[in-house]
Amino acid sequence: MAGKKDRLLFCATSLAALFAPAGAMAQEAADPPSQADIVVTAQRRAQNVVDVPLTVNVLSGSELTKRNITSLQDIADNVPGLDVFSQGGGKQLIQIRGINSLRGTSSLVGIYLDETPLTGSQDGFYPVYADAGALDLARVEVLKGPQGTLFGEGAMSGVIRYVTNDPKLDRIGGTVDYSLFATDGGRASAQVKAALNLPLSDTLAVRFAGEYQNNGGWLDNAGTGARNVNSNQIYDGRVKLLWQPDSRLRVVGMVDIRHNDEDSPSYANILPYEKGLYRHAIDPHGRTSGVSELDLYSLRVEYDLGFAELMSNTAHSRRYSNSNLDQIYYATNDPAAPIVLEIANTRYLNKQSITSQELRLTSKGDGPFKWVLGGIYKDDDLLRHFLDGAELLYPPSTTVTILQEPIRTTSKSWAVYGDASYSPFRRLEIGGGLRYSHDDRSFTDGTLPTASGTFSRVTYRAFVKYDVARDANLYFNVGNGFRSGGFNAVVNPAFPPPLTYAPERSMAYEAGFKASLLDGKLGVNIAAFQQYYRGQVYDRVVLTPVFLQYTANGGNTRIRGVEWQLTASPVRALRLSASGTVMGSVFVASTPEAEVDFPPGTSPLALPKYSIQLGANYAFRWAASVPGYLDIDFNHKDELVGGQGVTRIVTGPQSFLGASLGATVEGLDIAIFARNLLNEHSPYYPTLGGIGAVPRPRQIGIRLGKSF
Repeated sequence: MAGKKDRLLFCATSLAALFAPAGAMAQEAADPPSQADIVVTAQRRAQNVVDVPLTVNVLSGSELTKRNITSLQDIADNVPGLDVFSQGGGKQLIQIRGINSLRGTSSLVGIYLDETPLTGSQDGFYPVYADAGALDLARVEVLKGPQGTLFGEGAMSGVIRYVTNDPKLDRIGGTVDYSLFATDGGRASAQVKAALNLPLSDTLAVRFAGEYQNNGGWLDNAGTGARNVNSNQIYDGRVKLLWQPDSRLRVVGMVDIRHNDEDSPSYANILPYEKGLYRHAIDPHGRTSGVSELDLYSLRVEYDLGFAELMSNTAHSRRYSNSNLDQIYYATNDPAAPIVLEIANTRYLNKQSITSQELRLTSKGDGPFKWVLGGIYKDDDLLRHFLDGAELLYPPSTTVTILQEPIRTTSKSWAVYGDASYSPFRRLEIGGGLRYSHDDRSFTDGTLPTASGTFSRVTYRAFVKYDVARDANLYFNVGNGFRSGGFNAVVNPAFPPPLTYAPERSMAYEAGFKASLLDGKLGVNIAAFQQYYRGQVYDRVVLTPVFLQYTANGGNTRIRGVEWQLTASPVRALRLSASGTVMGSVFVASTPEAEVDFPPGTSPLALPKYSIQLGANYAFRWAASVPGYLDIDFNHKDELVGGQGVTRIVTGPQSFLGASLGATVEGLDIAIFARNLLNEHSPYYPTLGGIGAVPRPRQIGIRLGKSF
């Protein structure tokens, strides 16, 4: 049963929805937009997605609402080649086409909220990507492959862009959305979202958006007998102010505050996996609660110069997380084998601030020559700290307490970039770009001397696109990316690890075909890709003469694959979709140390060999004035193999099935939905530790929504 707070929230939200100003009488469900109608800004200019010469997956705001998508984990279930392994509270590992940031001190996937970068330096030990949520979004864009030219360092495997709704000057409007759902074997959950657009004058408008989630837990603590320990509450509020004194100038200011309070992370035992039971390593009564916060302030100015548009984006973000870490390591994947290493429950702090300033000039017009010029400066400061120290057992009969000093990583980086394309005749377009990135990075480990270094690189891309017909084209692109190097903590000066590790690089080739055919009734997006991941960093563990754990460059990996996305509307009311990937990776070169950890023929990347997503949406009428819809989606991923050396851990395969059945009654949207109908519960990601993130079990609920 939902708590008293949930019931009060349900009543208040339902009343607000019922008495909100009603819109026009509901009409027949509109046709979903074809690829030729979907506009994205993946190349820093507005384009139809079918015209962009690279793989871009898009989820519209209406799709996010209809499928009850509230997190990046949910988004990944609908995007081929994107994998997210979330433990809650901002602790999530993001992977695009097999490349993720499990190790290294900066991101490999760029995350943007509008024009503001949310990624930069990160903990090389504990992934803590910012959780941006899915509040009041116009769309989400997922850009595959290296985006080193337009998005720079830290976007080596791709970019995820959250595009929020801007205020509008011409009307009052808004939405209210409430959902209540039960979780198999867990507590009930309630979520509410609302947005309100208010014109204040002919030149000034404001948009408010807010969200509250009370997500009931479903995991049990086997050490204490406590049930449903991983509940969490999310509070998210956003205010956007638009000032547009004339047709040439637009100024948009935004404040976004998102907080996540959790009772316990959403992970469970992997070795052995016990149906969601979680066991503490040493102290069964240790703390499990945590908090994750993201505060963002930005000011975007756009000015029309006639021949080009000038954009300035000034932003500051603060990310804070304070969570509890508990791990169990095993010598092999045999659960009967003795534990080699345990790390006791400790409070783990991450505190980061990023200030950025970007200027960009984008050409206007439909002429044959198009270009983009820009530059960005970013000041990034990250502090991480084991507040209570750590307790290690090696061998199992020995206990040693380690108190760790705060570790600070700073990065002051800047970059200049340019991108251009030219069409010598109507069907052919050729283009490319260059970017120079410069990163001054420092690393301070407690009272030890500060290590510092400069990492710089020129990245590029080139492409050719040929229109074989209207809204149908073939393209080929090549591009590279990089991630800055970093530094290792010197825990034991008598046996120090290598002080630094080198930057990682990637080179990718992609050939594809995009088309919107039969007046938009058929959409095709197929791409074949090959990517070389050079100097990949990974976690080295040396047991003798002392225990030593550090980050090192392992070698080079080749990734090959095919990705597709097909949509079809055989009749006006029915839309079918199918997408997926087939991928493989292998070490093509490595260091002698890496060959010990990853024997020949293996790969350090844990990526599914294949994945497939199927969807169907059918619009119909319950009655003459009551339109309805049925939405079904299915997602299957092959097993993941991880670990290193003699320890190889396998998770999956995984299958997820969801459905939603809805109706619109006098302007009120009512839907019954279900997620994870197959009750998949195996861990998302293989890890050497004895714990891993697991999905929420089967959920069945109801959603009420009102637009006005």
